[in-house]
Amino acid sequence: MLAILAGIGFFLIRFQVLIAPLIMALILAYLLNPVVVALTRIPRVSRTLAVLLVYGVMVLILAALLGGAGLIIRQQLSGVLNTMLNFVNAIPGWFDTISARPAEIGPFIVDLSSVDATLMQSTLLPTARDWIIRVTEWMTEAASGVATFIGWMGFVIIVSYYLIHDVVTLETNLLRLVPDEYRKDAERLLAELGPIWNAFLRGQLLLGLIMGSAVGIVMSLLGVHYSLILGMMAAVMEFVPVVGPYLTAGTAIVIALFQPANWLGLPPITYTILVAAAALALQQIEANFLNPRVMGSRLRVHPAILIVGALVGFTLLGIPGLLLSGPIIATGRLFGRYVYAKLLNLPAWAGGEGNIASGSDAARARIRPARKSDRKDMAELTAQIWEGTDYVPRVWADWLADPEGILAAAEAKGRMVGFGKLTRLNPREWWLEGLRVHPEYRGLKIGSQLTEYLVGEWKRRGGGTLRLATSSERLPVHHLSARLGFHRIGVYRIVAAPAADDGAAYRPILDADTGAVLSLWAKHNRRGMTGLVNDGWKWCNLTEDRLAGFVRRRRAWWWGKDEGVLLAFDSDHENRPALEAAAIIAPAVKYAPMLNQLRALAGKLKFEWAVWVAPDTSSVVKAASRAGFDTVWDARLWIFERSQPPANTSSTQTEA
Repeated sequence: MLAILAGIGFFLIRFQVLIAPLIMALILAYLLNPVVVALTRIPRVSRTLAVLLVYGVMVLILAALLGGAGLIIRQQLSGVLNTMLNFVNAIPGWFDTISARPAEIGPFIVDLSSVDATLMQSTLLPTARDWIIRVTEWMTEAASGVATFIGWMGFVIIVSYYLIHDVVTLETNLLRLVPDEYRKDAERLLAELGPIWNAFLRGQLLLGLIMGSAVGIVMSLLGVHYSLILGMMAAVMEFVPVVGPYLTAGTAIVIALFQPANWLGLPPITYTILVAAAALALQQIEANFLNPRVMGSRLRVHPAILIVGALVGFTLLGIPGLLLSGPIIATGRLFGRYVYAKLLNLPAWAGGEGNIASGSDAARARIRPARKSDRKDMAELTAQIWEGTDYVPRVWADWLADPEGILAAAEAKGRMVGFGKLTRLNPREWWLEGLRVHPEYRGLKIGSQLTEYLVGEWKRRGGGTLRLATSSERLPVHHLSARLGFHRIGVYRIVAAPAADDGAAYRPILDADTGAVLSLWAKHNRRGMTGLVNDGWKWCNLTEDRLAGFVRRRRAWWWGKDEGVLLAFDSDHENRPALEAAAIIAPAVKYAPMLNQLRALAGKLKFEWAVWVAPDTSSVVKAASRAGFDTVWDARLWIFERSQPPANTSSTQTEA
């Protein structure tokens, strides 16, 4: 550990010039990812195309800033800095004038002649002048070093491009580095980091855009000079904890005070009071209306600590350190609390605050059947799954109404914080699906409690064969499945290809053909290969009744001269309609031509994609590749199974 820390320290010292650009690249990728995700929901827009579109627009904006817009901004910023410098230089003269004679304010007399202004004149004012001069010098250097600026911006854009392009696998790859015994803790830490950085970066960005626009518009309407810079300053200062909005308001007041004239025809003092009142009103709207709705109280750090942290961050890392001081302090607090608990052998998550669940919450979690009143909690939970694209809201009503299965809910603090579904596929086959736990309650074994409850219900209702599917990277689920008596029976990969326009060599299977299809299934059926059929992401044996369902839905076809059979169902891929293969029944040598014709059949039926959750064997993968299919996920899909002998009929009925 000491060697690792020494290596990190050497890197930070030797390559400190890269730290700020790398931080900016991470921020840029994090902020733009929701835009990319939104674009991928548009038909025919892949993630790669969405990333290229977003970065193309960003490059155009940067080009505009480096051109005419940048010149206007620089001119206005120079005017603001000159005004502030004149204000600082005028303060000693104002103080001498005011302190020359006592001032009467109602019944009070204010005499400043005895006040010692040494500290102000020898320390505070020179410091303020130095800051303004440094910013002016920085502007001059930036204007003369455009090539260097463009180079660093190019570095930031390139790094952030690759980060956002591969962000889907980034979290998974990070978790792979964590030892198994700490993986749940790592998942919990990531779950708690999400709200901190979401609230600050995306929340502050939204607040910055709103307040920047509002300040710019209001100051323009009042006729305040340099309103463009004031709007931009208001947007940036939203990232500076506590004091940022006051700096913007103070700058606007100083500009109004030194402004020689205004279109309202008001005296300078009256005009300055009007501008101050407008700035105060905007701050009150932000503090009492916008901030609670956009930000909430996710950082949970004292304002004094935020101010000190902002100064330290600016000293160490400049502007990036200033802007990111808030979430960095909150992140350090989170990790510090965790390390402290581990060092003293205390519960890592006990005594959590706010909405963070604690170990005692988990102990009080109650597993029960779900109710109609849980729908609101379900919607709030699933909105955080797969970036809001979870399928559960579409099937929730059907799950509740299922007379043979059960939808279980985990309740804590009066709300549903997790759920899971046990579905009966036929008298002897069951499917475990839809296991969800609220991000704030992960790592507290609620998923284990739900799974154990549903397995108990499966036993109570007669047993049989129970299966579930999970990602090959979900190690906690693998361990839980092994502990509950499940064993892995199949490994699959998801492959997909765009639909083709050629004619399809498939013809419908009729009711009279079911016997021949089942014979072909028995001939080519091998456990872990094509031993199960995927009927809407529920893997089960192919029975006569299930085959009849495919035939009835017109999703069963012969291929060639009765050499193969295709069973399929309607699904979606990248939010576009897809024809998904439920089973391909044929010799392995026929897979490539059948898959090629599957694309043609999908095109003929007006689907945009052909998809297959294929057995992960070399022969199948090569056949899919030859037919133009690509792997969708890096991870594999693992199918687990557990069998239970039939329970005694009389005892089962008595228990029920």
